[in-house]
Amino acid sequence: MNTKSLLLAAFVAAVGAVSGSAQVTSQNIVGYVRLSLAKGYNLIGNQLNNGNNAIGTVLNVPDGTAVYKFTGGKYVANAFVDGAWDAPAMTLAPGEGFFINVPAATTITLIGEVSLANSKALAAGYNLLTVPVPLAGGLADAAAGGLTAAEGDVVYQWTGSGFAAKEYVDGAWAPSAPTVKVGEGFFLKGTARTYARNFSVN
Repeated sequence: MNTKSLLLAAFVAAVGAVSGSAQVTSQNIVGYVRLSLAKGYNLIGNQLNNGNNAIGTVLNVPDGTAVYKFTGGKYVANAFVDGAWDAPAMTLAPGEGFFINVPAATTITLIGEVSLANSKALAAGYNLLTVPVPLAGGLADAAAGGLTAAEGDVVYQWTGSGFAAKEYVDGAWAPSAPTVKVGEGFFLKGTARTYARNFSVN
């Protein structure tokens, strides 16, 4: 999967005067992530909040696309056929990874807000994730992925034809620390805990 992304770190501020000199200010960070998908299976994730995050709101894909969401230890499939999703109520929230199978190489654009505070409960075993903010870099780096590694953690990253594994053993990643691209999904196998990744504009 070739990933090309751009985060538009634009502040949308609406300022109005209230009772003389008082002001009310609303700030949101809006942006988009553009992903180049290869024909077949790609492992990606949603990193932007877009209202209810229903699949039809998050994804604009060609006919014949299928999405596989990992829930309760198994995949749940959803196909886009004749301009409609089989399960339109499926959600793809920020921080959730998923497989997407496209009939031909294509580029998709995900649009939405960057959530400042993100927290996801991880089940023991396998979780299909993405970093919940559109940043690239070391998965365990505070400035990028923000994942606090635990002994025995294993990260599985999709190569296009299979998985490459990296394990956290004796306080270090082997064979090397995992790095992630913007929009990349990955499996994390480990203990039950909370994965929190906050984003500061300061």
